[in-house]
Amino acid sequence: MNNNFPKKILIIRQGAIGDVVHTTETYRSIKRLMPDSEIHYLTTKTPAELLYGDPDLTKLIISQDRSYKGLFKLAKELKQEQYDLIINLQPSIRFKIFSFLCFSKQTVTYKKNFKYHAVENFFLTAKKAIKNLELKKELCLYIDEESISKTKKMLPPQHPIVVLNTQSGPVRHGRKWKMEYFRELADSLIKEYNAQIIIIGSKEDAKKLDIFKNCNPNIHIVAGRLNLRETAALLAQCDFMISGDTGPLHIATATGHPVCIGLFGAMPIKRTGPWGEKHFAITSNLKCIPCNRRKCKFEKSEFNPCMNNLQPEDVMTFIREKNLITKSY
Repeated sequence: MNNNFPKKILIIRQGAIGDVVHTTETYRSIKRLMPDSEIHYLTTKTPAELLYGDPDLTKLIISQDRSYKGLFKLAKELKQEQYDLIINLQPSIRFKIFSFLCFSKQTVTYKKNFKYHAVENFFLTAKKAIKNLELKKELCLYIDEESISKTKKMLPPQHPIVVLNTQSGPVRHGRKWKMEYFRELADSLIKEYNAQIIIIGSKEDAKKLDIFKNCNPNIHIVAGRLNLRETAALLAQCDFMISGDTGPLHIATATGHPVCIGLFGAMPIKRTGPWGEKHFAITSNLKCIPCNRRKCKFEKSEFNPCMNNLQPEDVMTFIREKNLITKSY
């Protein structure tokens, strides 16, 4: 290893699942360049599920207490690690202080820049310190065999298998699509392609899926039955994924198998669109998007006009034009 390269590195990213997925190419690029490097990753409990057992990470550190007192205590412990480099991808004041208190030889801190996709933005932060890094146009999650084996039993034997993520939970209304639209889309996919439809989601999502129950034997509901690692394993074995801009969409893009379509309203596709050559994003034609607002300033409802204006037939037309699904008849 070049003596000028950092040998022991800490990466920090808390919060959203999709954000953590978008950081994976940052540490993989480091490992490709410096295979002997020791990489530690600090995150919170939920997204950490996706990183357990990752061969490119030496240590996974779970931040249990994000209070200043808790972070001061953790920084005191991590100071003993004597990091050569901290890549702080969490640009809040408290984590800037935290990074300083870890006393690394060098620290680089992420700054959000909407000129770049999130994957690029995170990667370029690391590149400030390690100039020779190279970015791949794909993401990769490590998926354990136990999760693959468990979820394989949930899959129908016929193909194509299309996963729908109905995302009833997001705070940002510009990411949510009506359940009726998902139902109409599922019916069209079954009618036109004889697709097997799998509905994923959280326990919260599972409570809102009555519209799908007992309506067609080709629809299979697994929402509320899988943890994040198992969700990733399921997605890795399916053919197609359709979702709003939420964590499961970005997990799917990193599993290496399904073709993904992201349904976008208020969020900028250039910033958080599905990352990878075989993934796509579609949006409506309203002039006010992307506004990147949590709630629409023109209409106060659970579903923004930008998402309402994106119809199930628009998705079907896109699939036909790109020839993304092969009929199983």
